[in-house]
Amino acid sequence: MSAFCIYLNLPTYLAQWYAYECRAHHFIEEDICPKDPYVPLNPVEPIRNSQESRILEQFLQKQPSAVPEPVPEDATIAIAIPYYRDKDPRTYNYLGAHAKLLLAKAISERFKREMWDELHCFLSYLHQRERKDELIYCFMENHGIELTETNWLAIDKIYQRARDVYRTTKSRKKLSTSGKKIR
Repeated sequence: MSAFCIYLNLPTYLAQWYAYECRAHHFIEEDICPKDPYVPLNPVEPIRNSQESRILEQFLQKQPSAVPEPVPEDATIAIAIPYYRDKDPRTYNYLGAHAKLLLAKAISERFKREMWDELHCFLSYLHQRERKDELIYCFMENHGIELTETNWLAIDKIYQRARDVYRTTKSRKKLSTSGKKIR
């Protein structure tokens, strides 16, 4: 892992989730995986060949000035810049504002996909018999997210929005395949 980092301002739950996912991947062949809570601005090494790693490889640039930017005060995660064959982090250690937004969006989208896959699987299978709050807390616990009300509410809201989009799409699909035209 290099000493150069990209600092992002992500929501707390998202920074904790991403840090845990990267750590769990690096311990995949070990018998244990530490469950220590993520310490903000502790460098996190992205998963090799992941979308986030590809974004870094593609958009890393040389520093635009002799004095690097200071660490932003609102940063919640530090992503260590890995060594790439064509881009040494000692030289290529700057990511522009738009590339940082793209990186944050990629992390967020991966979180939403994984959350949907895990939560919707159980909630649709159990037909809402189980309490949704317990499932969200299980998800948080399994993915290194601190069990706070703020984190829970954020994840619940994301799940509700995804579920509403899913239901709307499903109902539109039924209407379009039924042969009925609505005017």
